[in-house]
Amino acid sequence: MKVALELQPCCGKRSGIGNYTYELAKRMQDEDGLTFRGNLFNFLHRNDNSAALSGITMPVENQESMPYGVYRRIWGILPIEYKRMFPPADLNIFFNYIVPPRVEGKVVSVVYDMTYFRYPETMDRKNLLRLRHGLQRSVERSDRIVTISEFSRREISELMKVPEEQISVVPCAPALVGSCASFDVFADRFQLYQPFLLYIGTIEPRKNLVRLIRVFNRLKAEYGIPHQLILAGGKGWGNEEIYHSIEDSPYKKEILTPGFITDEEKNMLYQRADAFIFPSLYEGFGMPPLEAMAWDCPVVCSQTASLPEIVGDAAVLVDPLDERAIADGILKVLSDRTFKSSLVQRGRVQIRKFTWESSADRLKQVCREVLA
Repeated sequence: MKVALELQPCCGKRSGIGNYTYELAKRMQDEDGLTFRGNLFNFLHRNDNSAALSGITMPVENQESMPYGVYRRIWGILPIEYKRMFPPADLNIFFNYIVPPRVEGKVVSVVYDMTYFRYPETMDRKNLLRLRHGLQRSVERSDRIVTISEFSRREISELMKVPEEQISVVPCAPALVGSCASFDVFADRFQLYQPFLLYIGTIEPRKNLVRLIRVFNRLKAEYGIPHQLILAGGKGWGNEEIYHSIEDSPYKKEILTPGFITDEEKNMLYQRADAFIFPSLYEGFGMPPLEAMAWDCPVVCSQTASLPEIVGDAAVLVDPLDERAIADGILKVLSDRTFKSSLVQRGRVQIRKFTWESSADRLKQVCREVLA
């Protein structure tokens, strides 16, 4: 049975969805009557995707006649069958919420979370409109929904009116390269000269960074902590208030925004941070806290959405709307070495529960179930 994976999210600067697609695709090897291939739009073969697809061994079918963005804009207008874009498959897996119209065969779609319903005001307008116009149809067209946590499974079932037995959980896992960037080079470049607190993720409203900046101001003013704050990640939408908060902070020179960073830079920062802070309002999974645990970095994160499920007892859980609670959680990690050490030990245990190998095996089982 032929299974085709949409590999578009692997290309460009990968964030959560791209990493999820890439790590699973790397591990989807032909076995037990299943053969895998990738589908990728690459107009006139203009893009060299060899680095983006490095480690993915399945054959990749390139669609060179049309850019992906054009196809997305016209697929609801022109009756273009998906098999005109790519050879038919018995099962197509789409990794970014939306299933194109006129797809033959079985369909599995990945829906990561329900931010669209719960926090629409925190979403990019373009992406919000895309989900409004296509998510319900995509869910109805899918033979199975895959999501990344039991929390998201319950959310999708409730909000999209899908029976839970039609939703399968294939979780994320830490996936960092083994090498590290030079700390000295990074420190010189961004004027990092003191111990620091770390956040890694997209710079956008849902991540609750305005509140984190206020907490940092309080910790500096009331407790005199010597730390800098690193807010690392690519710019999302609607981040004007975040950057205004930095500019208005009396400690703005201590708040560093290096932008999108490499995996090697992530590794280095996780190892050297005194604490990783993740005050997000809503997450379908929440990969960065597990990445931090993989490098023995203690974690303070929200007690909301999927995060308690993902971090277990290996993080300080705080109310993301309560600045005092966030500050107290950070102070506990910074002031109590025994407690900090216990968090690190529990983190080592927690990350063993999540591996890409077990997730890939689960996705293969979903394929067999759907095709049966």
